[in-house]
Amino acid sequence: MHIFAIAMKQVFHKIVQEKNQIYLWKVSSGLKDLYKNPSLSAKELEEVNTLKNEKRKIEFLACRIALKNLFNNKLELKHYESGRPYIKEANHISISHSKTYIAIAFGEENIGIDIEQPQEKMLKLMPRILSKKEFEEFQKKPSTDLACKMWGTKESVLKYIGDKKLNYKEDIKITTDTCRYFDLDFRVCFEPIEQIILTYVMRKT
Repeated sequence: MHIFAIAMKQVFHKIVQEKNQIYLWKVSSGLKDLYKNPSLSAKELEEVNTLKNEKRKIEFLACRIALKNLFNNKLELKHYESGRPYIKEANHISISHSKTYIAIAFGEENIGIDIEQPQEKMLKLMPRILSKKEFEEFQKKPSTDLACKMWGTKESVLKYIGDKKLNYKEDIKITTDTCRYFDLDFRVCFEPIEQIILTYVMRKT
């Protein structure tokens, strides 16, 4: 069996508007097994050892293994000063981690992506990230799934814009299936997969 298949299981794949793709994997191996993947470079293995947290190390390695499996072993995942990722093999890329899952969107168009597992603690976050009007709408039918979608929408816009200084409450406005960041209008899509909800946003055309 291919070493990639042992370490990670693909649980979702979708082609969006022909030239963009979204993948979701579940990491089934521990850190020790990921270290053994032959596609990882000496530079990547050196870099991962600078991370303190084991969860972050698993995310770091699994993400690169997934990308190399999709493209080639010479791929290098880099980040701008803002933290936004980029690779030379695709015009745009967006990455999200949650629990043992990794989601990657890439293609010719910019896509903001987020994955989250619905949890009770998300309910407490709503007053902090939603505008007064959004929170009033949320309170009509509050649920962990809805909270997850609201959080995922705002996170996805953040990934699209790439500006960590944006204000969730004031800068991103959510309606039923769309959202707006200043003069940019987005289409919002949700994909419930296993224990998580995958959210992605794209510019409305």
